[in-house]
Amino acid sequence: MGQKPTCAMIRLTKERFERRYIPEPNSGCWIWLGPLSRDNYGRFGCMRAHRYSYQKFNAIIPDGLFVLHKCHVPC
Repeated sequence: MGQKPTCAMIRLTKERFERRYIPEPNSGCWIWLGPLSRDNYGRFGCMRAHRYSYQKFNAIIPDGLFVLHKCHVPC
């Protein structure tokens, strides 16, 4: 079963999310400009930014699976 929508997915919008990153032109990676968690991962609402992004632009993340960073940059 996939992950249920969280408070961030209900309250926050894709447009607001898109104002918090910039694409890095050489790699295509998105550099997060918003708040960070204690372990330096991007935060958007009450979840990690990369997980929010995946669910908004792709699909629900199935239980037990991870969303990995293409560029290996946590923020």
